[in-house]
Amino acid sequence: MKKKYSIVIFIVMIALPLIIFAQDTTKVYEVDASKCVGCTICVRSGECPTNAIEMKNGKAVIDPSKCIGCGICAKKCPFAAIHEVEFVDSTTTIDEEIIPEQADSSEVQQSVYVVDEGCIGCKICVRKCPVGAITMKDGKAVIDSTKCISCGICAKKCPVKAIHKTDEKK
Repeated sequence: MKKKYSIVIFIVMIALPLIIFAQDTTKVYEVDASKCVGCTICVRSGECPTNAIEMKNGKAVIDPSKCIGCGICAKKCPFAAIHEVEFVDSTTTIDEEIIPEQADSSEVQQSVYVVDEGCIGCKICVRKCPVGAITMKDGKAVIDSTKCISCGICAKKCPVKAIHKTDEKK
């Protein structure tokens, strides 16, 4: 009986993923740099089975030679910055010259998020901030604008809508 379970476990844990990864795929995913806010959720989730995603110039970049087209990264991205594209050549590697250079982060105009007096101190925003830009002071959330990447996750998760964009830009 143990031998049967061992064989089943071998097939499920080792053979099946190898079969899936070995198949030719006609789709891969890429990042729309204009939508990527650099939150690193796609990288930090650790769910990309081939580690095809990395950060370059403050934006996520997917190596098409590693991408197997599973779409996990696209599902994880809260900004819909990752989308499916047709795969051209499996021997292609990322060439540094074809990755568009992003503007220096000091030149990028980003919205500033602030916490108003309606904050109830629940700390949900602190836990959800992907870059640790929010701390608590006197029972209220405080956003460090030098760390904030203006992704807006905190505003979306705030149960009392105490976090919002201002008209100012960084």
